[in-house]
Amino acid sequence: MNPTFNQSILELTDLVSARLADVDGLSAVVVAAAGAVGMSATGPPVVREGPRGISVGMLCHNGHVVIHAVPEEGVCLVDVVARGPADASRGAEVIARRFGASL
Repeated sequence: MNPTFNQSILELTDLVSARLADVDGLSAVVVAAAGAVGMSATGPPVVREGPRGISVGMLCHNGHVVIHAVPEEGVCLVDVVARGPADASRGAEVIARRFGASL
């Protein structure tokens, strides 16, 4: 049986904190990642800033793209979920490249 959804989760470290603190840049990279997977958004990215970082998420038809960033620590968690046959790892790769991280 083939899975209905696939997921790609990355923890990126040693990142430039200025990029992680840029909510417009984070929103743009979430949109780019969804496009790379072939998912269309159900609405614009949602940004939430808190005392321990920034979360940016976008719900898509058949999946989602979420980034949890902690700029002062230079880390972020990337979560991309897509309904098969779309490949969620393509979205995660786009985000990693935008941050200059190697996989």
